[in-house]
Amino acid sequence: MKYILIFFITLLHLPLWGQPDDSLNKKPEIERCMEQVYSANEFQWIADSLQLSFGELCNYPVIFPIKKAQRISSGFGMRVHPVYRVRKFHTGIDISGVKGTPVYATGNGIIVRKGYCSGYGNYIEIKHAGGFHSFYAHLSRTMVNVRDSVGIAQQIAYVGSTGIATGSHLHYEIRKGKYYLNPTGWCYLLFEIWKNK
Repeated sequence: MKYILIFFITLLHLPLWGQPDDSLNKKPEIERCMEQVYSANEFQWIADSLQLSFGELCNYPVIFPIKKAQRISSGFGMRVHPVYRVRKFHTGIDISGVKGTPVYATGNGIIVRKGYCSGYGNYIEIKHAGGFHSFYAHLSRTMVNVRDSVGIAQQIAYVGSTGIATGSHLHYEIRKGKYYLNPTGWCYLLFEIWKNK
């Protein structure tokens, strides 16, 4: 067991392409390249061209926030709001889940907001590298506080139905500046980049 643990810790610190990890030297270049990235495809292109290591990729929202998710019950974009019954822009995706299902951080980052509002209910916002933010709402319970550092795949909350919701689900968003990005392409990005290499 000890050797398996050492293997995985070592693996997390190795770049994907087997080159020496010079992430400290690359950080300014990575940040400069990520300034204009707003889509998962652009991100993947930059990650490939800069040969980002596994550790560097984990600083961005690149995994699905729920393990074994049932389904995306409402996608990103225009829709008829399920409560108000008017066409309205949906700024994220809704992932159906049983109340109490664990919610995980989709990338390394810092908790910058946590609270309750009438629409979103209990929510958490994480700031990631490159100006990206991930947002989790309708939570039944949270496990982190503002200014906490979180790691990718760390449990941060539980699915709920707080705020304006028709049932238990996770509302998940990715934001950059004043823009809402379609989370669908980002949710499996780490897996896609890993698979292609």
